[in-house]
Amino acid sequence: MKRFVLSILLIGDALALLLFAYLGRRAHGLIDETWPAIGVLITAAEFTLPWVIVAWLLGAYPRGEVLSWSALLGRALNAWLIAAPLGVLARAGVLGQAVIPVSFLIAALGFGGVILLSWRMAFALIWRMMTSPRAQEQP
Repeated sequence: MKRFVLSILLIGDALALLLFAYLGRRAHGLIDETWPAIGVLITAAEFTLPWVIVAWLLGAYPRGEVLSWSALLGRALNAWLIAAPLGVLARAGVLGQAVIPVSFLIAALGFGGVILLSWRMAFALIWRMMTSPRAQEQP
Protein backbone atom coordinates (compact mmCIF):
# COMPACT_ATOMS: atom_id res chain seq x y z
CA MET A 1 0.00 0.00 0.00
CA LYS A 2 2.87 2.39 0.80
CA ARG A 3 4.35 1.99 -2.67
CA PHE A 4 0.94 2.58 -4.22
CA VAL A 5 0.50 5.85 -2.33
CA LEU A 6 4.06 6.93 -3.12
CA SER A 7 3.52 6.14 -6.81
CA ILE A 8 0.26 8.08 -6.92
CA LEU A 9 1.88 11.07 -5.21
CA LEU A 10 4.91 11.03 -7.54
CA ILE A 11 2.76 10.76 -10.66
CA GLY A 12 0.30 13.38 -9.43
CA ASP A 13 3.08 15.79 -8.48
CA ALA A 14 4.75 15.32 -11.87
CA LEU A 15 1.44 15.94 -13.67
CA ALA A 16 0.77 19.03 -11.54
CA LEU A 17 4.19 20.44 -12.43
CA LEU A 18 3.63 19.50 -16.07
CA LEU A 19 0.40 21.52 -15.97
CA PHE A 20 2.28 24.41 -14.33
CA ALA A 21 4.94 24.31 -17.09
CA TYR A 22 2.32 24.12 -19.84
CA LEU A 23 0.28 27.02 -18.46
CA GLY A 24 3.40 29.14 -17.97
CA ARG A 25 4.75 28.49 -21.45
CA ARG A 26 1.33 29.06 -22.97
CA ALA A 27 0.81 32.33 -21.07
CA HIS A 28 4.13 33.60 -22.40
CA GLY A 29 3.59 32.37 -25.96
CA LEU A 30 6.42 29.84 -25.72
CA ILE A 31 4.59 26.80 -27.09
CA ASP A 32 6.56 25.61 -30.11
CA GLU A 33 4.10 24.73 -32.87
CA THR A 34 6.43 22.14 -34.41
CA TRP A 35 7.29 20.23 -31.22
CA PRO A 36 4.88 21.55 -28.57
CA ALA A 37 5.53 18.84 -25.97
CA ILE A 38 9.33 19.08 -25.94
CA GLY A 39 9.57 22.56 -24.44
CA VAL A 40 6.86 21.83 -21.90
CA LEU A 41 8.58 18.59 -20.84
CA ILE A 42 11.94 20.33 -20.46
CA THR A 43 10.41 23.13 -18.40
CA ALA A 44 8.49 20.64 -16.27
CA ALA A 45 11.68 18.64 -15.67
CA GLU A 46 13.49 21.77 -14.49
CA PHE A 47 10.96 22.05 -11.66
CA THR A 48 10.13 18.39 -11.11
CA LEU A 49 13.66 17.19 -10.42
CA PRO A 50 14.36 19.71 -7.64
CA TRP A 51 10.85 19.13 -6.30
CA VAL A 52 11.20 15.35 -5.99
CA ILE A 53 14.62 15.61 -4.33
CA VAL A 54 13.63 18.33 -1.85
CA ALA A 55 10.21 16.79 -1.15
CA TRP A 56 11.83 13.45 -0.41
CA LEU A 57 14.42 15.00 1.89
CA LEU A 58 11.84 17.06 3.79
CA GLY A 59 9.38 14.20 4.21
CA ALA A 60 6.66 15.34 1.81
CA TYR A 61 6.57 11.74 0.59
CA PRO A 62 5.42 9.26 3.22
CA ARG A 63 8.04 6.91 4.62
CA GLY A 64 5.94 4.46 6.54
CA GLU A 65 4.10 6.92 8.76
CA VAL A 66 0.37 7.39 8.57
CA LEU A 67 -0.56 9.89 5.88
CA SER A 68 -1.39 13.15 7.58
CA TRP A 69 -2.36 16.63 6.51
CA SER A 70 1.00 17.92 7.72
CA ALA A 71 2.90 15.39 5.62
CA LEU A 72 0.82 15.89 2.51
CA LEU A 73 0.40 19.66 2.67
CA GLY A 74 2.62 21.27 5.31
CA ARG A 75 5.78 19.44 4.35
CA ALA A 76 4.88 19.87 0.69
CA LEU A 77 4.62 23.64 1.17
CA ASN A 78 8.00 23.72 2.91
CA ALA A 79 9.52 21.64 0.13
CA TRP A 80 8.01 23.85 -2.58
CA LEU A 81 9.42 26.98 -0.94
CA ILE A 82 12.88 25.46 -1.47
CA ALA A 83 12.30 23.53 -4.72
CA ALA A 84 10.68 26.38 -6.67
CA PRO A 85 13.72 28.71 -6.41
CA LEU A 86 15.93 25.76 -7.38
CA GLY A 87 13.67 25.15 -10.38
CA VAL A 88 13.88 28.83 -11.31
CA LEU A 89 17.70 28.58 -11.12
CA ALA A 90 17.62 25.47 -13.31
CA ARG A 91 15.36 27.25 -15.80
CA ALA A 92 17.67 30.27 -15.88
CA GLY A 93 20.64 27.97 -16.44
CA VAL A 94 18.98 26.22 -19.36
CA LEU A 95 18.06 29.58 -20.89
CA GLY A 96 21.55 30.98 -20.24
CA GLN A 97 20.20 33.85 -18.13
CA ALA A 98 22.55 35.56 -15.72
CA VAL A 99 19.73 37.48 -14.05
CA ILE A 100 16.51 35.98 -12.73
CA PRO A 101 13.52 38.33 -12.72
CA VAL A 102 11.97 38.53 -9.25
CA SER A 103 8.54 38.40 -10.89
CA PHE A 104 9.37 34.96 -12.33
CA LEU A 105 10.41 33.66 -8.92
CA ILE A 106 7.23 35.03 -7.31
CA ALA A 107 5.06 33.60 -10.10
CA ALA A 108 6.72 30.20 -9.83
CA LEU A 109 6.31 30.15 -6.06
CA GLY A 110 2.69 31.28 -6.26
CA PHE A 111 1.20 29.58 -9.29
CA GLY A 112 3.27 26.42 -9.03
CA GLY A 113 2.50 26.20 -5.34
CA VAL A 114 -1.23 26.62 -5.90
CA ILE A 115 -1.29 23.91 -8.57
CA LEU A 116 0.88 21.48 -6.60
CA LEU A 117 -0.87 22.00 -3.26
CA SER A 118 -4.34 21.91 -4.86
CA TRP A 119 -3.57 18.49 -6.31
CA ARG A 120 -2.23 17.28 -2.97
CA MET A 121 -5.25 18.66 -1.12
CA ALA A 122 -7.57 16.81 -3.50
CA PHE A 123 -5.55 13.64 -2.94
CA ALA A 124 -5.65 14.11 0.85
CA LEU A 125 -9.43 14.56 0.82
CA ILE A 126 -10.00 11.51 -1.36
CA TRP A 127 -7.56 9.43 0.71
CA ARG A 128 -9.27 10.49 3.92
CA MET A 129 -12.69 9.55 2.57
CA MET A 130 -11.42 6.18 1.35
CA THR A 131 -9.70 5.29 4.60
CA SER A 132 -12.14 6.72 7.12
CA PRO A 133 -13.84 4.24 9.45
CA ARG A 134 -17.22 5.14 7.93
CA ALA A 135 -16.01 4.28 4.42
CA GLN A 136 -14.86 0.88 5.65
CA GLU A 137 -18.22 0.17 7.29
CA GLN A 138 -20.13 0.67 4.03
CA PRO A 139 -21.10 -2.60 2.28
